[in-house]
Amino acid sequence: DALVEVKVAPHPYFRRDGQDLRLEWPVSLAEALLGGKIEVPTSTGRVALSIPKGSNTGTTLRLKGKGVAGKGDQYVTLKVVLPEPPDPELESFVRDWAARRPYTPRRGS
Repeated sequence: DALVEVKVAPHPYFRRDGQDLRLEWPVSLAEALLGGKIEVPTSTGRVALSIPKGSNTGTTLRLKGKGVAGKGDQYVTLKVVLPEPPDPELESFVRDWAARRPYTPRRGS
């Protein structure tokens, strides 16, 4: 008889959820606002993923059949990342836009 203990180290990108894989992936403000295609890693290599126009941080997209051993799915959660250092031109544009079109994303909070 033998007792074998297997430890699985965390992956730098993926988190396993049963047969599914989860990935948080950065996108630019332009990609989130305008939509487009980006490349994301999967367990079998990189694939093109279509970002819908107007996506927010937290938007989750599914790659069917890209989970563990092709049995589950891969879920990609978008994370909008602003440029560093902050772009003065972008700041000026947003300041002017916000003054003309005020809104709050915290309705009812």
